[in-house]
Amino acid sequence: MSRRAGQSSASTATTARRRWWWRAGLALLAPLLLLLIAVLSAPWWFDARRVATLALTRVDAATGLDWSFAGEPELRWRPQPWLALPGLTVRDAEGRTLVHAERLELALPWSTLRGETRRIEAIAITAPIIDLEAALAWWNAQPPGDGTLPVLDGLTLAGGRVLWAGGRVDDIQLDLTRFAVGEPMRLEASGRVRLLPSLRAPFEVALRIDATPQAAPLRLESVGLALSGSGPVPRATAGGRLQFDPWQLALEGEIAAWPEAWPALPPALAAGTAPLAFSLSQSGHTALAAATSIRLRREGAEAEARLVPADLLAWHADDAASPLPPVRGRATAPRVVIDGVILEGVSIELGEREHPAGTRATGGAAHGDSR
Repeated sequence: MSRRAGQSSASTATTARRRWWWRAGLALLAPLLLLLIAVLSAPWWFDARRVATLALTRVDAATGLDWSFAGEPELRWRPQPWLALPGLTVRDAEGRTLVHAERLELALPWSTLRGETRRIEAIAITAPIIDLEAALAWWNAQPPGDGTLPVLDGLTLAGGRVLWAGGRVDDIQLDLTRFAVGEPMRLEASGRVRLLPSLRAPFEVALRIDATPQAAPLRLESVGLALSGSGPVPRATAGGRLQFDPWQLALEGEIAAWPEAWPALPPALAAGTAPLAFSLSQSGHTALAAATSIRLRREGAEAEARLVPADLLAWHADDAASPLPPVRGRATAPRVVIDGVILEGVSIELGEREHPAGTRATGGAAHGDSR
């Protein structure tokens, strides 16, 4: 072998060793750089206050509301990102407080943070106070959504309170299982209701709703409802559908027994012992402003009332209001016995009626054949 050939072979070996060391250096340098970046960014990513502020800034932009918190938030990244905000307050553009909560906890999967899904692992709210009228005003001012809703794997609410001009609901407990468009869900809620002006007589309410949520517009289909409680709250079951915007409600069900605290039923309905069949329908901008129809049926007798809930609540709270409520009603019965007199084909009407001259009067009228 010549000297030149030996030098060439040695040079090739030296170049190969240099390439190996270069590649090995890069292989070691890459994780070191990643580790350095992680160390340098750790004060930011593990600063719960900065992360919470960033998150609420994005929520502000999405809702048009002012979200803030008071106190020291908590943050952890394992096994999934989790954030807790103390003293959460939500205000609208006019400065009204829509919601104030003692604590909000939020858990998100990594796939949501990477933008791969729109899923929320869990939401837990402690002692929220909700101004119902302010919250509804914000909700009703929102433009229609695109029908895309996040998946929620669980929502719990403890010690809540809802306030409005006509009363409040205290000690609200709420549990919502997985919420996803097109999938069955169950919501269970309870609370203690106080209505004006009788704030000294609260009553308990428990509600369970099974339904399938749908979007565009947001609504609940295949609704199964169970209601129970104390005082004026009847034990009732019903099925139907509910649409939120615009508000539309249609329910058909049964009331086990007519509450004593409610206005007396027409004699033909009150005399029966079977459960009262009922239907409830609403259509309007909101639940309180919606035209409402309630129909009761039992053993051939029937009664129907038409009203607007907001008008009825205002009448109930006004001591100087007319003795007759703002309700139009009609009751019919195949047979009624009053003091030994048998009335057949009875029809009773309550509310405004037209007079021949075009004037209007409020009162009642009864029609029927006596024997």
